Amino acid sequence: MGIKKTLALGVASAALGLSLIGGGTYAYFSDTAESTATFAAGTLDLNTNPVEVVALNNMKPGDIAVRSFQLKNDGTLDIKQLSLVTDYTVTNAAGAAANTEDLGGHYKVKILDASYTSGSIAGHVVQEVTFKDLKALSELNLLTLPEFSGGISAGTSKNFKVAFEFVENNNDQNQFQGDGISIKWTFNAKQGIGELK
Repeated sequence: MGIKKTLALGVASAALGLSLIGGGTYAYFSDTAESTATFAAGTLDLNTNPVEVVALNNMKPGDIAVRSFQLKNDGTLDIKQLSLVTDYTVTNAAGAAANTEDLGGHYKVKILDASYTSGSIAGHVVQEVTFKDLKALSELNLLTLPEFSGGISAGTSKNFKVAFEFVENNNDQNQFQGDGISIKWTFNAKQGIGELK
């Protein structure tokens, strides 16, 4: 075999080897990992006991009735904002002409501090407002009251103590005889601001 044939065969062999290297498959190590996450929203569940605000009969000017409401957070999130919205309707006695005054202006709600247990409410009134003025407010922020500062933690409850007074104004209030007033209180609860988890 001549030198030309040997060189040609060597070049062909080298070309074949390079093509196998360039066109072949490569082996390498590999691995994969997966991560899963579950997101669950917390709950905000405010309940009140009793559900009926108050049932009072035969009230006369000067009468005061004390009632307590338990506000319970049955949710999993803390209540950080709490407000009260008031609405009411007045019913005139059967056959009576419409009153010129709003009966809601003659009833006061006196919010009592947490230390009140029974007896005289003197010294325990934190805030007082007529039904009429309370209704005129868009809402009453209950967190301004000492017993609700910090809100209501999940799974706990706080008491909302109030006294309802038919105000004696030392004037003729005969036009209200037999009239009724129905109060609807809505307690609005909201969570606090989001946190870094």
